[in-house]
Amino acid sequence: MIKISEQLRKYFVMISILSIAFITISSNIGINYFFSDYIRDSRSRDDLKVVQYVERVYSDYEELNSHSLMNIMHYAFSEDVIIQIRDKNNNISWNSSSYGTLYGMVDEYGNNEANFSFRSYPFIYNESEIGTIDVGRPKSIISNIEDEKFIVTINSIFALASVLTFIFAVRSSTRISKKFLNPIYAIKENAKLIEQGKYKSLNDINTNTFELYELSVSVKELAERLNYQEHLRKRMTTDIAHELRTPIAAIQSHIEAFMDGVWEPNDERLSVIHGEIIRLTKLIDELSELSIVEDDEINLKLSTINLSVVLNDIIDSYEPMFLDKNINLNKKIQNEVYMMGDMDYLKRIFVNILSNAIKYTNENGSASIFLEKIKDKIRITVNDTGIGIPKEDLKYIFERFYRSDLSRNRQTGGTGIGLTITKALVEAHEGTIKIDSEVGKGTSVIIEFNR
Repeated sequence: MIKISEQLRKYFVMISILSIAFITISSNIGINYFFSDYIRDSRSRDDLKVVQYVERVYSDYEELNSHSLMNIMHYAFSEDVIIQIRDKNNNISWNSSSYGTLYGMVDEYGNNEANFSFRSYPFIYNESEIGTIDVGRPKSIISNIEDEKFIVTINSIFALASVLTFIFAVRSSTRISKKFLNPIYAIKENAKLIEQGKYKSLNDINTNTFELYELSVSVKELAERLNYQEHLRKRMTTDIAHELRTPIAAIQSHIEAFMDGVWEPNDERLSVIHGEIIRLTKLIDELSELSIVEDDEINLKLSTINLSVVLNDIIDSYEPMFLDKNINLNKKIQNEVYMMGDMDYLKRIFVNILSNAIKYTNENGSASIFLEKIKDKIRITVNDTGIGIPKEDLKYIFERFYRSDLSRNRQTGGTGIGLTITKALVEAHEGTIKIDSEVGKGTSVIIEFNR
């Protein structure tokens, strides 16, 4: 394993060196290839000047004598070219390089004509061609020592830039890596604090990097959720103990009274024991269903369901309970609403929602139930004028074992897993469930399924 700081340093140095190498190579290629086209065009124009100079000197002297040839030779050396004059038979009659050697004038190429390339031009005098003029120039565009020195200087600058870039990359990579790594180290420390259960001791992360900021926020939200889950777990332990202790104590007291002969086991007292056993059985069943939901083991037995009929039947069966609390029940069920679903699980969804509406709506309140088709959706809405749910609790409403403090009493409080199961069953049908609520005004439950 290698540290991120070392990896960043390695990548910085590698990219810097590769960049300098690329610039160096591309610059040299540009000089040797692309710039050479310009040089060739420029040399062609300069060749014409050389030819015109030779023709003008010949015209002035009307022959190639020692004076005219000396002038041409000096001109050739000043222009760093070799001039050859050929007669009509294409024989070389004069060569500036050989002539210069004769007079002790040697160019920096040591008269090695192999280093030159020649171009031939007509030698015109009095509008007649009397021979040809060959103009020889160095094959390389680096035609003299000054050019070579220039190229060496450029490459030396590139080499120096490589060294300086290497030093800068090493030093800057350390600073830049710290800028990115310090928030990561802080997030890592927060993760360790979460591992230790210290959810409220997380460090604040100072970063202007979007991804690191999002990561730090996610870690904090995870800590908050884990902290809340631990709180729910502790509260669940207390609630489950309470839910178990009450019926067991009632059953124990009745049985002990029977055994001591204090009471006679009549139907009324046996029915109390039976009711408490039913409560225990319901609690166990809910816990069992929760384990199935959390293990994603919901197996739907799909069939075509007439939701209108199913919902009407459930409302009819619960209507007496609404009447017992003098709750005004309104319903608007659209006819012939069909969907693919599991009959038993759909009934469980509606029963849970209606049970909560009855449980948390005070006497003389009201409840409304709607079933409607909206475009490609089927929507079931249940509104009540119950006690409502605090705004800060809404985001936890589907958490297992959650119960709002407003609902935690013996008359209305349950195990806090009914809505958890309901949400899982809705999502198993590829639907959505949303709850809007306001304390003292009531609650709206909106369920939507695809048609």
